[in-house]
Amino acid sequence: MNRKWIIAIGVALAVVLVGVGTFTYVANKTEAVEGPAVTISPNETDPAVFKLLYPAHYDSYMRNGEMHEPALKYASSEKKKSRLDQFPYMRTLWAGMAFSKEYNEARGHLYTLDDVIGGNGTEATQRINEKTNLTCMYCKSAQVPQLIEEMGDAFYNTKLLADNNTDLFVHPISCSDCHDPQTMELRITRPALVEAMERIGRPVEKATRQEMRSLVCAQCHVEYFFNPNDANRVYFPWDKGFEPEDMYAYYEEIGFSDWTHAQTGGGMLKAQHPEFEMFQGSVHQRAGLSCADCHMPYVTEGSTKISSHWWTSPFRTFEQSCAQCHRESQEEMAQRVLHTQDRVKEALDRAGIANQDAILAIEKAIAAGVDEEILNQARALHREAQFYWDLASAENSFGFHNPQKFLETLADSIDLARQAELLVTRAMNK
Repeated sequence: MNRKWIIAIGVALAVVLVGVGTFTYVANKTEAVEGPAVTISPNETDPAVFKLLYPAHYDSYMRNGEMHEPALKYASSEKKKSRLDQFPYMRTLWAGMAFSKEYNEARGHLYTLDDVIGGNGTEATQRINEKTNLTCMYCKSAQVPQLIEEMGDAFYNTKLLADNNTDLFVHPISCSDCHDPQTMELRITRPALVEAMERIGRPVEKATRQEMRSLVCAQCHVEYFFNPNDANRVYFPWDKGFEPEDMYAYYEEIGFSDWTHAQTGGGMLKAQHPEFEMFQGSVHQRAGLSCADCHMPYVTEGSTKISSHWWTSPFRTFEQSCAQCHRESQEEMAQRVLHTQDRVKEALDRAGIANQDAILAIEKAIAAGVDEEILNQARALHREAQFYWDLASAENSFGFHNPQKFLETLADSIDLARQAELLVTRAMNK
């Protein structure tokens, strides 16, 4: 072709491209947006702003608002279900604390604000009152990291329901909780995780990218407490290790209790949602998998390949999540999962009823005037037993994340609870 024609065609193409607008590539090279160049503020928390550059990721994130019947048998539902109605013994186990008033099946990350402080047709939870601090919003809103930075330790002791403080929280869990808004690199925004990993000699700044694909989840999907010895700041009890007995030993060492049981008078521990801790040592964790490998698989949206931000059961994305490693059919895998979850559900109920029996026995022993030393021994056994039950109950996989650890933890719970019951029963019979 004549050189003049080549130059002319090149100039024409350049004019066309300039006329259309700037072609902007995003950080992960999986999406491109035509139009004026867009930048995101380093303090941006609104997920809708991220949509301008990452529309496919945003669309998958918005799927967290969908509610379905369980993918297999357990966990969330499109209907608001009370777990207190499903497991009546929970009311006895949590007597004297807020969870005995209300405890519902979890909903998606888009509902974190609605389900706590209310909104969009949802009533605020009964678990908050005039004593509730902003700390309870620690994992509920993208505004939290900036508020902690601005308020310092005052954040942890400011009352949620005072002075319209609920208005401080605008967006639920969002893009900025896990990504640097300007580079989209994974980051940790919750100081409790940074501090906990530092204390056990595994600083997050040295984490690999694969480790970060779990650590961003571990900012919230963990056991934690509000440390009264440090301005009620959020702490993760990992100083002695991730195992249930390690966390219990830590609580014993610092003498911490979440509340005093209304029927036994014992100091109790309320576990949160220890997915990260229970996952440690599992077959998938030992194989090098991260949370994101199963819960955020790579999917194709149109012509774009993205990491899905629809945080749901891997059985809803079976081909991308499970079939990448497992050769069995979805039906065969479902049977394997349900076998595990059914066994864990049975053990969970046995442990729950054993702890209920221990509570009722201690209550009777108190009324019968049993010696205080024996009562305290029984309270100590029950405290440990119920903590182990609660770790298994509060974890959201119904045992799948680590079946062996779940069943061992629940076996320990049953054993300790029956010991507590037997101790006071013998004392009363004497």
